[in-house]
Amino acid sequence: MTKKIIMSLTFLALAGCFGPSNYFMLTGPTHIEAYQTKRLPTIGVEQITIPEYMQQGKIAVQLSPTQINYSDSSVWAEEMDASLTKQLISVIQKSFNHPNVYAYPWDLSQQAGVKIKVSISKFIAYGDNVYLDANWEILDLKRGRRYSRLFSTKVPSGKDTASVVASMNAAFEELSESIVREIARKF
Repeated sequence: MTKKIIMSLTFLALAGCFGPSNYFMLTGPTHIEAYQTKRLPTIGVEQITIPEYMQQGKIAVQLSPTQINYSDSSVWAEEMDASLTKQLISVIQKSFNHPNVYAYPWDLSQQAGVKIKVSISKFIAYGDNVYLDANWEILDLKRGRRYSRLFSTKVPSGKDTASVVASMNAAFEELSESIVREIARKF
C-alpha cells in the first residue's frame, strides 16, 4: 500500500514538472487617446469571436501556411475571447470617459443604443510578424444603421513568446483604436 502511495505522489510530482511554466495575458493599450463626443448611448459589446486555434489555451505560432505549433510550456492565463472583450470594453470606456459600456447581452433594464460585434479570423505569429485580421460592425439600434469594416494589420515580432505576446498587444490595440475612431465619427 505504501509503495502505491509513493508511486502516486512521484507521478503527481513529475506531472507538475511537465505542465506549463509560463502564463501570458494580453494587457491592453498603454496609451488611450481621449475623444469628445456628444452624449453616447449605452454601448453593448458582444463577446469577440476568435479562431479555434486560439481557444486551446496554449499559445499558437504558425510554422508554415498549413501548420500551427502549440507551446506546451506557454499558455494563456485567461480565455482569450473573454479577455479581448473585456479589453475592448475598457478601451471604449476610457476613450470616451463613458462608463456605460457593457458585455452584451446583459440583464439590465436599459437597452443598448449601440451594439458592437467583432469577429477575429486570424490572430497569430508567423515568421517575423503577428497578423490580425478581423471584421467588426457597429449597430446603431436607435437609428437602425449598421457600420461594418474589415480590419487587417501586421506587427513586427521576435521569435520568443514574450515578444509575440507584446506584438499581439500592439495589433489588438490597433484594432481597438479603429473601432473607437469609428464610434467618434458616427456619434
